Amino acid sequence: MNKTVLIRYASINLNWRYNSQLFINNSKKKAVMRIIHFSFFCVCVVFTPFLFAMGSQHIDFLSVEKTAMAHPNEAIKRLILSQDDKSLPDTQHAYNNTLLARLYLFQGDIDLSKDTFELAYQQLPKTDNWIHGYWLLYRSIFSLEQGQLPQGLRQIKLSQEAFAKENDYEMIVRAISIEGVLLLWQEEYPKSIEIIENAYIEAKTAKMSTTTMLYIYDSLAAYYSTMSLFEQGIQYAEIAAELATNNGDIVNGLPILYTLCITYSRAEQLDLASACYEKMITLSASVKAPRYLFWAPAGKARVALKQKDYTQALQLLYLAKNYVYKVIINPAHIIALNNNFARVFLALEQPEQALEYLHESDKLLANYERPLNNRYMRQTLALKAQSYEQLERFEESSKSLWFYIKLSDEAKETTQQKLEQEARSKFESTQQEIKLQLAEEKLKNQQIALDKLAKEGQLNTAYLVIGLLVIVSMSIFGFNQHRAYVKSQQRANTDPLTGACNRRYILDFIVQQLIDKERFFSVAILDIDHFKQVNDNHGHDIGDQALIGFTTLLQTQLENTACKFARFGGEEFIVVMPDFDLEAAHEFIANLCTCLKSLNLTDKNITLTSSAGVAQRQSGMALNTLLKVADTNLYKAKNTGRDKVCS
Repeated sequence: MNKTVLIRYASINLNWRYNSQLFINNSKKKAVMRIIHFSFFCVCVVFTPFLFAMGSQHIDFLSVEKTAMAHPNEAIKRLILSQDDKSLPDTQHAYNNTLLARLYLFQGDIDLSKDTFELAYQQLPKTDNWIHGYWLLYRSIFSLEQGQLPQGLRQIKLSQEAFAKENDYEMIVRAISIEGVLLLWQEEYPKSIEIIENAYIEAKTAKMSTTTMLYIYDSLAAYYSTMSLFEQGIQYAEIAAELATNNGDIVNGLPILYTLCITYSRAEQLDLASACYEKMITLSASVKAPRYLFWAPAGKARVALKQKDYTQALQLLYLAKNYVYKVIINPAHIIALNNNFARVFLALEQPEQALEYLHESDKLLANYERPLNNRYMRQTLALKAQSYEQLERFEESSKSLWFYIKLSDEAKETTQQKLEQEARSKFESTQQEIKLQLAEEKLKNQQIALDKLAKEGQLNTAYLVIGLLVIVSMSIFGFNQHRAYVKSQQRANTDPLTGACNRRYILDFIVQQLIDKERFFSVAILDIDHFKQVNDNHGHDIGDQALIGFTTLLQTQLENTACKFARFGGEEFIVVMPDFDLEAAHEFIANLCTCLKSLNLTDKNITLTSSAGVAQRQSGMALNTLLKVADTNLYKAKNTGRDKVCS
């Protein structure tokens, strides 16, 4: 809060001092400046309590939110009673009703949620940017529920702008993570992962709250699950679910649990998925949230379908259908339910019933905005082709199949590999463009100021004042640009969790400093043994401690040497050893692994070991070949007992 107030004061002071130069002549300069400074002092005295009160109120709002997330039913009762309290200001009413609308949506009362969002909108005070941002943030989620993505994306952008005016960076990051999810639904995958990863870096750097991290981990889980990168999706979903549990956060916890369940299902970990959905059903019933009594049976039915238990699948789908029009209005979810009914009936060789549900999907798809409907249309067409084939209506089957192929060709341009590559390259390449645009904008503003002064006949004074300002501004701007560039490079080359160099940096180092210069070297790829068990048995916090501790060990062991290391991915690290032959590299890494066993790197009393594969680059050997040799040796070490080095 102090930072926010200081920023406001500094902004007011700079604006007043700059504008005063436009009106002060030389003879009255000192007198007018005294008046301005005295006036500014009076403004600060009068408005300081107000500014602190506003910031304090926003902090209180988030405290109320945290309690409501843990006890939604009790919160709903309190918030309903507060609606008749005429002593409360509009800001308080707007906040209360926005929170109430969120809780109605959580329960699944769509109509009440919509009406309460509208009531909150009518109560929004014009002068409070923060509460505007809060309303827009969560109204965008309701727009997603309505299937109105363009509106939701506009709202989330306006939310970020409102929080920016209040200098509330944590709420901006929360809004960015939600924008990433909306873009995921929009199938703008490169942009989605770009902004989610950017939010992750900002949140980690600024050590933001558990709630904000929960939003980001859930967004990452949703992205990787959608992209069929299930290992990463499960990892992030488990972290988010653990944070929600530790926070006692039921309102955010249930949708996170759903993300975890569906990712288990997509990864074909069906027993885990089934148990996850059972947990959802129990929790949904305990907090009286019918919305999730739709999600859980619908998801578990998909698991039963994969297990070929068609009787149970059908029972669960009918159970979900009982809730659908009460708690769900997003066309995508209803289409998915209809298509799962069709899958069951096709498995039972009842194509007529399957087609009944597929025709219902067709009706919804007719009014479903692109680019959203491509994947759902493909699913529906494939099922229709199977249905017509069972009915021996081959012409209609062929027609559906050709349309399916056409849509599949359109979708090929957004395959997983291309999207991953685009997302990361775009994130790195646009940084300098943004800086140049900012620099140009500053120069334009300075030129406008000069033109204005010239028209007012104060050009001589302006040259002196603006000249000094330009020199100072350019110096500060240059310094900040350099610092921002260095920081950007560090972020691009650094693993955010451990602080170690990342894969991108180390591969560039190998190519530019060693291979291009024909320098002699060896590499080792190290993998912490049974790392998944560490996470499963002791929690992800202990797993993170192990990774950070291993990084510290490597930094210590490689200090005062020419060797470099990086986190290569997950629990894998790579060590690059210039001027080491294979024998020397093997001995060096073996000593390092021995040292690892003797240390306790976490708060738990556990012993960590590492397997490693070592390879020496031969003349003319490509980098990929070298890494493949090291990786093969690593798997040899892991498959022959672990805790060893192979070369």
